[in-house]
Amino acid sequence: MTGSHMYVTALTPEQGATLQSQLEGVGFTMKDVAHAIFGASGESVNVTLYSSGKLVVQGKGCEDFRVHRLADIVGLRKARLSERTIGCDEAGKGDYFGPLVVAACALSPEEEPFLDDIPLQDSKTLKDAVVLAAAEKLKPILPHEVIVIGPRRYNEMYESFRNVNTLLAWAHAKAMLAVAEKTQCRTVVLDQFADREIVLRALGPRRGEVDLTTMVRAEAANPAVAAASILARAAFLTGLRRLKEVAGMPLPKGAGAPVLEAGKKLLVAKGQEILPEVAKVHFKTTQDLI
Repeated sequence: MTGSHMYVTALTPEQGATLQSQLEGVGFTMKDVAHAIFGASGESVNVTLYSSGKLVVQGKGCEDFRVHRLADIVGLRKARLSERTIGCDEAGKGDYFGPLVVAACALSPEEEPFLDDIPLQDSKTLKDAVVLAAAEKLKPILPHEVIVIGPRRYNEMYESFRNVNTLLAWAHAKAMLAVAEKTQCRTVVLDQFADREIVLRALGPRRGEVDLTTMVRAEAANPAVAAASILARAAFLTGLRRLKEVAGMPLPKGAGAPVLEAGKKLLVAKGQEILPEVAKVHFKTTQDLI
């Protein structure tokens, strides 16, 4: 668990004793803390090991402390990647309200273990606050490209593409090529949303610049795709919240009963002309509403 200047983990009694000895040896100021085995300060952090085994590290030197002081004691997560990979995923495809978002990001086996405090898994299994915090941590570290298509632009583009998967393929191609240019990485894994050939057609004459693999539930198996999933989901959540100002009310995720209820209130307050500004109007939900 982490914040930008906070790290929390659990230590065994043996690990706690090793850490205490190490910190005393490198000149940390040791202090008594209520309900704690020890407290310590130094290297721009405050460290507290509670009697329960809970370790709390706070301060601007938190990341350096985790890597240089804790890694040898608690170990780092073993890399699942075997080579640098560009992961691609999207968010908002099944949500009536809010943008459609596509994200691509590059992750290497050398970087992966040092992201052990970030939940690199399918973002849909994580709480919104966790997704937003994880994205803020990933953005300054990993080369990435996030494409946000707001509802008004989405509706215009859908009229041209006439197919969500074709539109998605265009956006994915744009994002993966942008990251490939930044990193010179060719290996791309995409969470499969349609036939691979659709994406290859979207890549057009540039398809030879990437080695594309599509996988069902890739965000669960591939940490690069999981990172892209987090970036896409965070951008979707941010975009949905911004639309609250346009709608004059919070807009729910998904396309179920809460969405219909919110849509009915929205039509009463703003009229039908508001829908293209906040929603994907080709959804059957629109017909149910009007």
